Amino acid sequence: MSLDLLTIGSCTLDCIIKIKDILRFELLSNDEVKKYTAIEYSKKLNIENVRFFPGGSAANIASDCAMMNIKSSYIGMIGTDFSAKMCLDDMKSRGVDISYINQTEKDKTAFSVILKTNWGKDRSILAYKGANDLISPSDINEDLFKKIKAFAWTSLTKENSCKAVDKCIDLTKKNGGKVFGAPSMSIIKNNKKWADKLISKSDILSLNKEEAQAFTNIEDTIPIIKELMNKGLDLVSITNGSNGSVLSDGKNIINNDVYDISIKDMTGAGDAFMSGIIFSQLNNYDLEKTSKFASAIAAFEAMKTGVREGIPKDLNKINKFIEGNTLEQVISELK
Repeated sequence: MSLDLLTIGSCTLDCIIKIKDILRFELLSNDEVKKYTAIEYSKKLNIENVRFFPGGSAANIASDCAMMNIKSSYIGMIGTDFSAKMCLDDMKSRGVDISYINQTEKDKTAFSVILKTNWGKDRSILAYKGANDLISPSDINEDLFKKIKAFAWTSLTKENSCKAVDKCIDLTKKNGGKVFGAPSMSIIKNNKKWADKLISKSDILSLNKEEAQAFTNIEDTIPIIKELMNKGLDLVSITNGSNGSVLSDGKNIINNDVYDISIKDMTGAGDAFMSGIIFSQLNNYDLEKTSKFASAIAAFEAMKTGVREGIPKDLNKINKFIEGNTLEQVISELK
């Protein structure tokens, strides 16, 4: 099977716990306010609901793109446990080619406990990285890259796993494909050297605003865009939740609002946005159309509970949504 897209990075089983009886408090210092989620010492709390969803950015992107008829494969590392089976079954059901996934008995599949509380945006997470970071350059099948159109990487932080990503980037470029980077805060905070190297070797970059600020040490969006474009990128995207997104190709910049929808769950919306960018780039969409399409894919994801649940397989449905809903955009020259 000839593949269009390969992804590497996180693949995890998410356990989402909805809990009401949990405390929040704030600590104030001279220059910042920190918020904490707390459980009273030695107290047993009842939860309202528990759900299991396969997730992880790289696996999400492969799944989202497969549902949009892009031939996709996740080539990261997972364990051989029950979590791995759930992750594999879910990706396969969405059309992802799981033939080339790496598995190990040295560690468990990554696992996250996500606390969904009544405190607004609070979704505190207990994350176990597990087998994800055990991938190394020797695990990469070079033959997969011979006809590849796109490669997308998300956060891995260990030296060997970053070298594996680097090898994938080189193979993609050697064979004429595009490199899409979606680093999370984990690599930005824990391995800035590799984050900088991998971003500089990418063609398209998508970050949320917090990640972009942490990577550049710049607060405002336009200076952030300029700093990132200086890395040699072709396209930069910065998402900011309900405040929309900003995309730039180095010449023009588009500030996008969000579609007016009923939001049920924002989990996976950022990965869906990146998937929309990948689809757009593979279909040679211009900047304006890319912005609308990526925003629409994120909107579909947010209208359903859980990750990978809202993406339509019928592209006509996506196009009709874009045609029938207004997305406020401000387009200007990047100066």
